[in-house]
Amino acid sequence: MNSIYTQTSLPLVAPPASPNTQLVPVRMVNEHVYCPRLAYLMWVDGEWAETADTADGKRIHARTDKPAGSLPDGDEDVPFRTTALTLTSDRIGIIGKLDVVEGEGRTAVPIDFKRGKRPHVEKGAYLPERVQLALQAMLLEDHGYNVPEAALWFAGSRERVTVELDSELRDEALRSVSELRLSAAAHRAPPPLVDSKKCPRCALAGICLPDELNLINKGQVPRPLNPADDPALPLHVQVPGARIRKSGETLVIETEEGRTEIPLIRISDLILHGPVSLTTPALGALLSADIPISWMTTGGWFLGHARPLSVASYDTRLNQFRTAEDPLRKRRL
Repeated sequence: MNSIYTQTSLPLVAPPASPNTQLVPVRMVNEHVYCPRLAYLMWVDGEWAETADTADGKRIHARTDKPAGSLPDGDEDVPFRTTALTLTSDRIGIIGKLDVVEGEGRTAVPIDFKRGKRPHVEKGAYLPERVQLALQAMLLEDHGYNVPEAALWFAGSRERVTVELDSELRDEALRSVSELRLSAAAHRAPPPLVDSKKCPRCALAGICLPDELNLINKGQVPRPLNPADDPALPLHVQVPGARIRKSGETLVIETEEGRTEIPLIRISDLILHGPVSLTTPALGALLSADIPISWMTTGGWFLGHARPLSVASYDTRLNQFRTAEDPLRKRRL
């Protein structure tokens, strides 16, 4: 007697968020839908690499990154508009900064700003952006607001696109949050995408190494990807009495002979020689941009060094120490 057995698979759901659970940034859920490995490297490993695209994205968000306005406290039908609003949801286990929220009374519409032009695709936008908006809507709903719709603003084409918040999209958003939380809890990066068109423009392609890993694991022939042309170079400041401060995303170097402005994206390291002063806001901006600072004497002797404190290498360092204590792994390596 022949029987046909079929095995069904059920989705593995992350446990409910507790007070000690790390909240998932909504933006990271967007990245997870786009590429699970990218989201893991950015959120769990703390990896980041600036590109022209990401720098342009910061410029687009400059207007909405400064908090302005507030949500109404009462139930009066008063129109409102607020920017850079940060909300959390313990129910879902997420945290998100909403670029713009417009509405009246207890009705609100989240608007997310995007660089580039509007894509002419079904449902008005790609799935990662729609999932991000669905989670922003749920954040507002958890704070007592009715959210009938959401919208995307594309700076490149100056178009506003309405996104429908149907049950299918909401289920996809919640499923994506669960998948990202489970991935982080496992402390194992998802495999890279295979022969994906997303990889060549990815800021973390040089860290993710998709083709190299697929060559090792699957024998896939690497594609001829062009490495990014990193415009960042070390900056040495040697003029005695020079003063360095920040202005937006730019370092301003002032001396008796004048001033020089250099965008942070063009600086890989800052080396100060002798009596050169650095303001605290400039120091903070450099550390936030992952730019190390070194102090030298006028004659070039090294005095000290500062770089951002990051947990990006925690798993890597842990595995390195484990390998160092394992003679067999050391020999094999």
